[in-house]
Amino acid sequence: MTKRIVRSALSLSILSVIASVTFAADQKTSAVAEPVKLETIVVTASGQAVDVKSAPASISVVTSEDIQRQPFNSLSEVLSDLPGVTGGYSNAGAGSKITFRGMPDKYTLILVDGKRIGNQSLLGHRPDKVDQDLNWITPDMIERIEVIRGSMSTLYGSEAVGGVINIITKKIPNQSAGSASVNYSKPDTSTRGETKSYGATLAGPVSDTVGFRLGVNRTDRAADSDTDEGTSGSVADTVNGRLTWAPNDVHTLNLDASWGNDKSETIPGAGEQFGYEMERMGLGIGHEGRFANGLNTNIDLYHNEIQNNDQSFVNDDKVETKAIETVLDLKASQERQVFGKRNDLTLGAQYKFEQVSNASNMGNLGSDVNGNKLENNDLEPDTYSWSVFAEDQIHLQDNLILTLGGRLDNYEAFDLNFSPRGYLVYHPTDAWTVKGGVSRSFRAPNLRERSGTSSTGSMGMGCSSLISIGYPGGGCQMLGNPDLDPETSTNYEIGFGYDQNGYGYEMTYFLSDIEDLMQNSFLGQAPDGTWYTTQRNVEEARTSGLEMTFKMPITDYLRFTGNATYMIESKNKITGASLLETPEWTVNGQLLWDATDKLSLHTKVQYLGKQELQIGDTTPTFAKAYTTADIGANYNVNDYLTIRAGVQNIAGVKVDTGSDYGTSNPAVYYAGFTTRF
Repeated sequence: MTKRIVRSALSLSILSVIASVTFAADQKTSAVAEPVKLETIVVTASGQAVDVKSAPASISVVTSEDIQRQPFNSLSEVLSDLPGVTGGYSNAGAGSKITFRGMPDKYTLILVDGKRIGNQSLLGHRPDKVDQDLNWITPDMIERIEVIRGSMSTLYGSEAVGGVINIITKKIPNQSAGSASVNYSKPDTSTRGETKSYGATLAGPVSDTVGFRLGVNRTDRAADSDTDEGTSGSVADTVNGRLTWAPNDVHTLNLDASWGNDKSETIPGAGEQFGYEMERMGLGIGHEGRFANGLNTNIDLYHNEIQNNDQSFVNDDKVETKAIETVLDLKASQERQVFGKRNDLTLGAQYKFEQVSNASNMGNLGSDVNGNKLENNDLEPDTYSWSVFAEDQIHLQDNLILTLGGRLDNYEAFDLNFSPRGYLVYHPTDAWTVKGGVSRSFRAPNLRERSGTSSTGSMGMGCSSLISIGYPGGGCQMLGNPDLDPETSTNYEIGFGYDQNGYGYEMTYFLSDIEDLMQNSFLGQAPDGTWYTTQRNVEEARTSGLEMTFKMPITDYLRFTGNATYMIESKNKITGASLLETPEWTVNGQLLWDATDKLSLHTKVQYLGKQELQIGDTTPTFAKAYTTADIGANYNVNDYLTIRAGVQNIAGVKVDTGSDYGTSNPAVYYAGFTTRF
């Protein structure tokens, strides 16, 4: 009863503020000059920057204002209410990860300024127990986040089957500027840990040709004391820096360096568990060329290194648990006239070297399924790949753009793979857009999946393929397979949209058919009785659904936005099992009110429909539907200080969609501020 009273009191306090400013807001004159509508330019959907309305993809843009509207706990929370998205509702586990259109998170590629940020999923005992690579960037440095839903292998290669998250950082300003942010969140129960975050940025010119940018952040989440449903806490630190030299208008040289450390804190009384202490280091050098003939070039050479320093991941040989990635990206673009038509041409190439070591489950197989002893196991497998790609945006008419592209990828262990794409965008009027396309994409097996001497123990889902042949329980061993081929998919989408005078509506139908799906299947039973499974390309899968978005002004100062996603399918076509625990319906709504020039208020509602559980079981069960709501306020005290406060999940609904997926927090109270100087 006390908790309900507290929540109600806080809600009434915020609502009373709304009521107190209603009269003042209504008195604002409607004779205010119409604001100039600016184009939203995006860089992720094509080889060149393009207006979001003409982007050859399904894309959402999250602005820095959207991020500042709530306390920063993780970027997954920020992205959780986008169309086509599942996840972001729990602090750890699969439920904390952002996935697109019914595909697991391994089909999502994460970039910062168009560059890969590394992959820590191979550095835990199980990939689903390791956090997504979303929070290696200081949040105050983020200008916007461009989110592509759907295949983008034509431009980005493997992993970009389900979508791409590209975190775009802020430009270095012409004058010195900085910011500092503090946030505090407290769940409405003593069994869940509080979260504190602190961040600061500083950027500006050093001379007429040299500029710098520096960002630091710490997010400290206390461990839960609930040993049944809680999650371990963590302390995450990040430092990001850039030095830019622009000797003239043509050439710009960028030097980037970053460091981060994310350490888990075990739940008190939970006993032994696989932990982590991820340390990341990134170095890069890049050149941008802007030539008089319209030719633009980009050269980026960068190195990412992530290491799990948790002592449970160090074996007797002292092999470090580490993932290394070195990448060279080359790109050139230019507008050309071909047969009297404007063509925006892009050519590019990439070279990538990868190496992974994880003694807990790579090179750890002592004997094969027949009991034969294995020697000379590869403890640090590596691979390289190269690719070339081309794209042409052909302006057939002023209102009709055809995008054609293709990418050729060559991996050391696989045959050449070609990923083509064709996409058409048509504007019958200034307000209406019709677009759609078809593409091919692929995902190459990672170094763990294709290691012949890797072995990971499972007590649950990894053994589900054995149930039909008499598996009695007790655990099994999941092995890699050096004979795996890449998964490939054919992807279709078609949609239309309307955007005029603040009103906007979009609807998109999508479908992806996946071939050579990698799944665990029975390998054999060892003489000692141990059951073994291995990865094989034996399955096919399909995902399909509808995405709908809308925005509408209620008054000049009050607007309503939202989206809905209906998943028609997310199934293994052979077994009928779900690819991912995905709600049948996901609906998000947000009411934004600029109550005064300084005060803005918002409320959000999310509905998660029923979703299938027990992946791989022939008799599925379903999690029930959930509805959660947030309410909050931001107040600009002056040009230098903004404060915020509110309640997330105000009704205290506990979202629970399976033990491996984690549960959401109950109601969470938050407060924070950002100061600029």
